[in-house]
Amino acid sequence: MGRLLSAVWVCLILLLPAPLFGQSNRVAESMKSTDCRENGDRRYMACRGAWSGKTVALFNTWMAPDSNPERRLDLASPDGKKVIQVRGFHVRLKMDGKRYWTPFGNMHDAEVGWAPDSTRLFVSWSESGELGPWHTQVYDVTETGLVEIPIVTRSVRPDLILRMKRAPLPRWADTQETQAMWSGLDYCADDVVGSQWLNGSREILVAGLAGPDSGCKYMGDFVVYRIEIATGKIMQAYSEKDAQRIFGSEDLPSVDADSDEL
Repeated sequence: MGRLLSAVWVCLILLLPAPLFGQSNRVAESMKSTDCRENGDRRYMACRGAWSGKTVALFNTWMAPDSNPERRLDLASPDGKKVIQVRGFHVRLKMDGKRYWTPFGNMHDAEVGWAPDSTRLFVSWSESGELGPWHTQVYDVTETGLVEIPIVTRSVRPDLILRMKRAPLPRWADTQETQAMWSGLDYCADDVVGSQWLNGSREILVAGLAGPDSGCKYMGDFVVYRIEIATGKIMQAYSEKDAQRIFGSEDLPSVDADSDEL
């Protein structure tokens, strides 16, 4: 990455509002969780995704203005019969000797997780870099290429907003002044990031985050959802700490020890 690009990004960071009351930015913390060598060539490295160790980063880009035009990656399915090929900004699905277009080339910071049976995959991606909004989409792998299953995460955002509205005031809002500040914040639930497949390819685990910046109520807190792929039904919801206890921390956003769980 060039020095000029790094300098521009540092300036952008300095202009961002600082988190309130010591809460951390889950997105920024998770974006650092890559298993790549520091001195490696990011054009060719196969790095874990920013949000999950079960995914692979397609582009090895780490920030909004960043790009990797000479990127080369072949991400094979578990059965070895299908390959996601990244060539610069072009991403194709290769199988049975043919290549099929995918929308992934237009998805910033995209990370892909193949299902164990190779019949599906999910992709988590950002509209504008690490601050999001982040989305997770699920696709069937068919004889004619990828077909999106659009209903999978549709219930996450409404459920997360409802949980925030029902949740008690956070512990720091214990005076009239801080409660007045609290009332001026927004309910933010724009970010949904993929974690892993469950029950073969029939279910997926995702995290819904309550907004990455200081203008959001419950900033950076999250709820983890186990979702049935075919119906989009939420099978179970987990608090931050319960999810990490059951599923581990490598595939989920980081937990703030002082957070108030939703």
